[in-house]
Amino acid sequence: MALALAACSQGSDISSPGTTTPTTPPGGGSDGGGDGGSGSAECPAAFTEGEAVAGLTTCNLSGTYLANVTLENIEGLAYRIDGRIDIGADTGADGNLAGGQGVTMTIDPGVTLFGESGSDYIVVNRGSQLVADGERAAPIVMTSADDLERQADSDASNDDGGDNISEWGGLVILGQAPINRCRDAATPGTVDCENLVEGVTNPEAVYGGDDSNDNSGILRYLQVRFAGFAINTAGNELNGITFAGVGNGTTVDYVQVHNNSDDGVEFFGGNVNVRHLVLTGNDDDSIDTDNGYQGSIQYALVTQRENGGDNIVEASSAGNGVTPLSNANISNFTFVGNRTNAFRLNTGTVGRYVNGVVNYGKECMRWQDSAGDGTAGFTAGSDPAFDSVLFDCDLGLTTSNSETATAEASVAAGTNNSTDVSDSLASQFFPGPNEQAVTPFDATTLSSFFEPVTYIGAFGPDESVTENWASGWSFAVFPEPECPSGTTDSGFDLQGQNVCQVSGILTDDVRLTRGNIYEIVGRVDVGIDVGADGSATDGDPAALTIESGVTMFGDEGEDYIVVNRGSQIFSNGTRENPVIMTSEADLTNSQVDAENAIGEWGGVVILGRAPINRCRDAATPGTVACENLVEGVTNPEAVYGGATADDDSGSIRFTQVRHAGFAINTAGNELNGITFAGVGTGTEVEYIQVHNNADDGVEFFGGGVNVKYLVLTGNDDDSIDTDNGYNGSIQYAIVVQRESGGDNIVEASSAGSGVTPLSNAKISNFTFVGNRTNAFRLNTGTVGRYVNGVVNYGKECMRWQDSAGDGNTTYDAGSDPAFDSVLFDCDLGLTTSNSETAIAEASVAAGTNNSTTTASTLSSTFVNGAAESGVTAFDVTTISSDLDPVDYIGAVKDSSDTWWQGWSCGLEASDAC
Repeated sequence: MALALAACSQGSDISSPGTTTPTTPPGGGSDGGGDGGSGSAECPAAFTEGEAVAGLTTCNLSGTYLANVTLENIEGLAYRIDGRIDIGADTGADGNLAGGQGVTMTIDPGVTLFGESGSDYIVVNRGSQLVADGERAAPIVMTSADDLERQADSDASNDDGGDNISEWGGLVILGQAPINRCRDAATPGTVDCENLVEGVTNPEAVYGGDDSNDNSGILRYLQVRFAGFAINTAGNELNGITFAGVGNGTTVDYVQVHNNSDDGVEFFGGNVNVRHLVLTGNDDDSIDTDNGYQGSIQYALVTQRENGGDNIVEASSAGNGVTPLSNANISNFTFVGNRTNAFRLNTGTVGRYVNGVVNYGKECMRWQDSAGDGTAGFTAGSDPAFDSVLFDCDLGLTTSNSETATAEASVAAGTNNSTDVSDSLASQFFPGPNEQAVTPFDATTLSSFFEPVTYIGAFGPDESVTENWASGWSFAVFPEPECPSGTTDSGFDLQGQNVCQVSGILTDDVRLTRGNIYEIVGRVDVGIDVGADGSATDGDPAALTIESGVTMFGDEGEDYIVVNRGSQIFSNGTRENPVIMTSEADLTNSQVDAENAIGEWGGVVILGRAPINRCRDAATPGTVACENLVEGVTNPEAVYGGATADDDSGSIRFTQVRHAGFAINTAGNELNGITFAGVGTGTEVEYIQVHNNADDGVEFFGGGVNVKYLVLTGNDDDSIDTDNGYNGSIQYAIVVQRESGGDNIVEASSAGSGVTPLSNAKISNFTFVGNRTNAFRLNTGTVGRYVNGVVNYGKECMRWQDSAGDGNTTYDAGSDPAFDSVLFDCDLGLTTSNSETAIAEASVAAGTNNSTTTASTLSSTFVNGAAESGVTAFDVTTISSDLDPVDYIGAVKDSSDTWWQGWSCGLEASDAC
């Protein structure tokens, strides 16, 4: 990447991108459409030319088509839907109705059709087909004349239409598949059970029959925009697309309905299946299932607009027990909204909703007393059911007028549902760590239509805003990223993304959204310290949320983040899209020596209210009065400590911190990559890496936060430093020192012998590789338990100082550091010359399955070989319930164990930092 560098305010060296001219995709909109034009194109012979619209030649469609017809894609041309368009004449439920005529209308990829009023709409009658088979790069667009004019306006090239709705009619497809609501006294689900479709009159339109395999054509890569006019009476608007008695012989894939005045899609019976459904900004329900609909929907993205919308799903039926049941299967959905409810379940509907994410500003559902079998209590198979759904609804699971107990029982009866975990979606729709933590349900057990998946939600973990199944053909789904509230647009870009600046004291919650790069400008405080007991008079907590895939950078050592007591950080990286915190020099490839680049910005400091044992005042260690000032931070100083062992400072997952550790005030007082000071067990930390930090990789000042899956590479002082009463657990730690930098891998210390809470870390499944000072430096009253480890070190394994443990001259179990199932392979022996060697040797001898005479056989630097596999693992559950049971030593069991891949850097040649 080549960047022209120019001076910029507040220390950044990123250049301005200059002025660019926005481009409009074909047909307008931010994500796809048909071709633009000047009105100079000529209509095919079968069509008459109408008045030009938005510079396009228009060709009129009108009346009833009783012969096959094709709408060709001609540049600069659009087809006007003039009144009600009937494709074919109804052939009846069995295809034999007198006067019926089945025909096919074919719409070529890239064609645009438009209506000018609500009386302009298309009806595909029973026995006929609509083959609207677009392509990703050339979707078919059905929209309004007003929309075409908006898109032609150079000042609105990315106009999503705002709150415009009801600018033309819509698309109605009538089939011969079974339904359960009959207009006459007929048996539901039989050939005699027909009904009139809503919204269509003069003449009315009929649907229904008994052909489950009925084929009404193909809808693929199709947009329906700004439709839904009430043709006859208010409240009886057309849906964007109405599927009435449509059978599973019909193909529906990659379809969007945007800003419809009634439902986005409504299914009146039938069993048509749908994949890749996008519903945006619709004014009533987004998905409405009724009258015995029994199809399946997979990959559904639904978002409501701020000023319109009702429920996302409304599910109903003809009545309790009437067959065919309304029993939709919906898998892999992401529902985002804030209008009425995500689900309204009523009138005898069943339904199975699996592998979903619901991020809703009100209640998740209204479960009416008529839903399912209509009886109190959940009945499996007779009531709506949920599996592997993450419900994050601001006002709880159900509305006050719901059958709450039944709804709760349904959710509880399902597998892997969650109602108490916040969503961590990135860019509104893409999975974060909370979504990826949900075990998906095997939807193929519900229907052979479903594709097997390994994730919940509409999008998979490998998809991004620019590369996903909805990109390239849909409309106004992914707006251009803007700097979020609480940040400032710098006016510059980097790597093709806006640079948004984060600075000062954040007293409101801030969410750093994917699609931008974020500059840390100076000291950034998350919240104002609430004190050890949370009652500081000027305290003001806040939360900083960082979406997966976000990159942050600092330009100099004065740029760092402090999360104060009572506040939280949520670094929501994922394996496929980790959060990266690094230096500007790293991002601009301007490091002189990238392999040894350290101290190029500050780092991350997290301050909690958990107990510590070193107090700045004459207080009792471990009490609420015991506080201290964290190292490396001044002007103002930052305080940590308290008595809340389970204090929650948020979560950090799949996150890299690179090239940090600048000395803010004096040399030797650098910031650590991540400082955990008084951080409690309520904080979640897993899959984190600190690379090339100028001070320690991670340092724990008291507290009890637990860490799993820790990668520490190239750090210049200690890699893991435990101090001031830290008593948490660390499991699965890969530590590799760089050749020209580093001190100890572990330095463990405390306030002094016997001061409680003890510094007593439990570290299991570690692989330590280095050649700098020692693998362990044990001093000043620390205890600690080190089990299931591999130490491959070019010098001595440890320096055991006379102040370590209880400070006595003999080894005392429980009062001195202890080791079990550790393979020590150190070139210069177990201890340094200035160690309490006898005590160290006694400690190692007292442990089980330790070895100091076996050469390691690690491959690829840190992957277990035969020697490591031959060591009997220690049962870690006997020392902490926070540790996973394991049957191996070391951080990486074998070559098939790849927990470090995909999100970390620098551990293999193909993935440099």
